[in-house]
Amino acid sequence: MITAARKIAQKFQQMAKYTKGRRELLELGSTDGHEAGEKSEFSSMTDMIKTCKEIIALTKNIQKHASMISKNCPDKRLVMSLANSMEPIGMLSQQLNIIASVKASASGKYNEAAEVEADEMLTINAQNLMKSVRDTVRASEACSVKMLSNPNNNLQFRRKR
Repeated sequence: MITAARKIAQKFQQMAKYTKGRRELLELGSTDGHEAGEKSEFSSMTDMIKTCKEIIALTKNIQKHASMISKNCPDKRLVMSLANSMEPIGMLSQQLNIIASVKASASGKYNEAAEVEADEMLTINAQNLMKSVRDTVRASEACSVKMLSNPNNNLQFRRKR
């Protein structure tokens, strides 16, 4: 779960860097990309769309693990907290999928300013998704600690060092 959350964070940073670079290019009026500040790992919009799809797959993995943890947690208050933190993940993942699909189908059909605005929408949605993932990981960790203190529990969680 932690590994998936870190991958999402890295992918979000790549998206933010790409969007920032495109915004700078638009403001400078440049089209060749040499005047922009930071260089993104993305070479095209297709890479950004692919990254959105990867983020969606990773969030499904996180939801699966978090639901397993919530089923085994003895503390109902922590289970409710985990359920509340998991709730927006599905909606935000669906929104990211829809925005990415629309962006993929409309790529190149609009002016550069509209495309940069669509990039920013993708990045903002990914940021909101990352916040929900972070909250879910924290709530899952709290449930895991409670599960470890329960003597009837057969599950063992070990922190990676």
